[in-house]
Amino acid sequence: MKKPNLQKPSKVERAKAHLDGAVARLEAVANQRREDAPSGAAPPDDLIHKLEGLRDENVRLKALNETVSVRLDAAIGRIKSVIED
Repeated sequence: MKKPNLQKPSKVERAKAHLDGAVARLEAVANQRREDAPSGAAPPDDLIHKLEGLRDENVRLKALNETVSVRLDAAIGRIKSVIED
């Protein structure tokens, strides 16, 4: 009987999920502060810069995740072909 193909998320996937959650929480806080701020008040510059930095990091991590995923898939494919031969 074949074992089901259950896999744990990779470290990169867990890190990406963690970062996505952090960015979502930061955006929620920023939106709440914006709603709580007096009319016409701009959000603090440091918060805007931090949010932009986290978004940039999120984009880089997503690209890295895709690269790692492609490389791992290729390596697994090569290993499977060697094992099958």
